[in-house]
Amino acid sequence: MALAGIELAEHGLTDRCRTWLERSASGEDPWLGPLAIVMLSSHFEEHVADSELLLGSLASQLTGDLATARQGFEQAIAEHGRASAALDAAAANGEFNDDLAITIGRRLYITNILLGNFLIQNDESAAALEPLRDSRSSCDGLLAAYASYLEAHVLIEQKNAEQAAEVLRYAIDEARPNSPWADGELTPWVSIRYGELLASEPWMDVVTDQVEANHVSVGTVVRNPFETALHFKKSGETALADFVHLFPGDFEPVHAALERLKTWSDERYERARRLVLVLHQFVEDPHDSDQTQGLAELRKELDLPLPR
Repeated sequence: MALAGIELAEHGLTDRCRTWLERSASGEDPWLGPLAIVMLSSHFEEHVADSELLLGSLASQLTGDLATARQGFEQAIAEHGRASAALDAAAANGEFNDDLAITIGRRLYITNILLGNFLIQNDESAAALEPLRDSRSSCDGLLAAYASYLEAHVLIEQKNAEQAAEVLRYAIDEARPNSPWADGELTPWVSIRYGELLASEPWMDVVTDQVEANHVSVGTVVRNPFETALHFKKSGETALADFVHLFPGDFEPVHAALERLKTWSDERYERARRLVLVLHQFVEDPHDSDQTQGLAELRKELDLPLPR
């Protein structure tokens, strides 16, 4: 992403920049991967490619110049405010331009999303909530899903699991290919985040409601998001989607996923270890000796505590 940022700063959203973004999108980073997917979308190119200010701000963020990035995003918000005011004044004089209003509105919610992402990365999550919510309520498809994905992170950080679950369910719906302006590429990321949340907070109303409405177990409710993630997963990306194989006791893909995550970073590998630990309670079947043994071996390999 840093290489994409350098290319973005020097030449804009070129084919070379897209090559670096595609490599980032196929990786394991839950922050840079989704951002790369958004930057590769037609909506981003349509509404941002001609904005030197936004592209420059994003390039500054990706290359580590956070002060310049902040200044640029805030300036872009201010410029959109002035443009909206001018549009309102023209409308009052009977000169409303519908196409211009749509363009200004769409660029504003993209700017809000980029600002929200920047604030989260800069450890200012609380401040990111308002611009992300504004964007989620103003757009649809991929951009709405990405805004929701980021918003849910803030809500989880604030210990608001129920609302985060609702936002992530909305994100999954908006990210699916049958949603307008979406192609499914963000679906694995939002689905995995939703599955992790359900597994770590199985007491939530959203889990109970699904159990009662569909007459299924809590384990089935937890499993569903991982199945969705695996269905939309492309080869070589989002290895956590392969954790759905834990449920039927097919451990080979899980071990392969762990090895991939280990090569990426200690943080990714540790996230996977924690996920195995929380999923264990929904997976182990005392009537299936092979599965029980496989889980025991996996816990030993990962140096995880024994289940209570």
